[in-house]
Amino acid sequence: MNWDSFDLTDVAEHLRASSHDAEAERMIWAFEQAVRVARLDAELLPHLLAATTCLLARVDQTSPRTVLETYFRRSISDEVWRERYLPLFG
Repeated sequence: MNWDSFDLTDVAEHLRASSHDAEAERMIWAFEQAVRVARLDAELLPHLLAATTCLLARVDQTSPRTVLETYFRRSISDEVWRERYLPLFG
């Protein structure tokens, strides 16, 4: 994946069309930060995920495993990801 040429426009448009304004803008901001990290070094992405998971666990007074399990249960199916969202990422 060439992160330097990656464009978030399609992702941002989809988020704006499918979410509340404030929530969409928060998610777009988060994607911008993650892409910024990927452009520095894509090998940092797993570390960013782990760090964010730990911070969420602390905020929620739970564990990283519980955070991930909660997000897993709320996540879309693989089929929906491939059909609807993966094309947005080029």
